[in-house]
Amino acid sequence: MDIKIQLQKLMADMNKNIKDEEDLKYVQENVIKTLADMLQKMDNENKSNQNRISKLEEKVLRMEKEFFVNDSYDIEIVCPYCNYQFETEFDEDKKEVKCPECHNVIELDWSSEDDCDSECDSCHGCHGHHNNQDLDDDM
Repeated sequence: MDIKIQLQKLMADMNKNIKDEEDLKYVQENVIKTLADMLQKMDNENKSNQNRISKLEEKVLRMEKEFFVNDSYDIEIVCPYCNYQFETEFDEDKKEVKCPECHNVIELDWSSEDDCDSECDSCHGCHGHHNNQDLDDDM
């Protein structure tokens, strides 16, 4: 049942059953005050919930941008010359990057070892069968 209709029935019932005018006025004023307090609390809670929802929406938008909208992502690189660890944006077309610490140029090989086409410096045509000695020789 609609709250407005319930309130109207309550007021009519009080008018019908409370004969003393002072008692009727007292009860009606207290009912109205109680309802006003309840509505104020509900309004405050609604504003608080709207604020929380707004903050959550902002977080979701940031997450969407980070995970779904942004096609680029960073990869972590450890410089083979100075062991400085840094991040750079992944780009398959990018063949080298400069270390921000020692400023040496680091060649990038985006292919996996299984995809070796005999052109990488470390395999010398071994088709992906690298061993530690081959890697050490290249450095």
